[in-house]
Amino acid sequence: QHLHVLLNNLIPLLHRQLVDAVVFVVEQAQPTIFNRGSLFNIGFLESRKVDHFDCFIFHDVDMIPTHDGCMYTCGDNPRHFISSINFKGLVSVWSLPYERYFGGVVGMAREQYQRINGHSNLFFGWGGEDDDLYLRCQLKGYKHVRYPVVIGQYYSFKHDRDKGNEEFPDRFKLFRTTQIRQDVDGLNSVAYRLEKLEFRPLYTWIYVSVNMGQIVRVIGSRRSPVSQTTQ
Repeated sequence: QHLHVLLNNLIPLLHRQLVDAVVFVVEQAQPTIFNRGSLFNIGFLESRKVDHFDCFIFHDVDMIPTHDGCMYTCGDNPRHFISSINFKGLVSVWSLPYERYFGGVVGMAREQYQRINGHSNLFFGWGGEDDDLYLRCQLKGYKHVRYPVVIGQYYSFKHDRDKGNEEFPDRFKLFRTTQIRQDVDGLNSVAYRLEKLEFRPLYTWIYVSVNMGQIVRVIGSRRSPVSQTTQ
């Protein structure tokens, strides 16, 4: 339901901005624990098999842009598109959960995402992967860029948390290892099985299986201390 609402708002906005874009929807096969970071890594890798894209916008389906001036392009630094949202689902309160918030909608040039090694693959469940992404960008020398508050205003659907996306309890422990994990945990270690890829009228659908045990084994085999922190 959220995807259809997003596409009906986002695609007309992209047309008005004259942005040449392709939408990839990456869906995780069930039953399993949701892994947002891995799905973005998979989307990046699989989309490059389709065409040579130079800009990637990593977009949650429940975030709707409200201003045409919010240009869907990439720049010299990774961009956090959301400058304010209807906090806690209230249309009368527009703010951010916290200043270093880096979730929802983030854009990076191809070289930027490769340099930070993408998202971490170790955040299974809700929370943490966006904060880890913020640290990855900082560690590679990038600045935190946003549009002005009015231009970067997004409407967020209020909804219950999906089954399989329960809060990840060890996310704060993982934050302490971002620097030592970054070069072994990311694009170069995501483990998945492509189940289906379909070119649908408004988007390309990528359906994948993600195995938590396999991901931990792959990253651990790279001789990173992360294998100890995830036990």
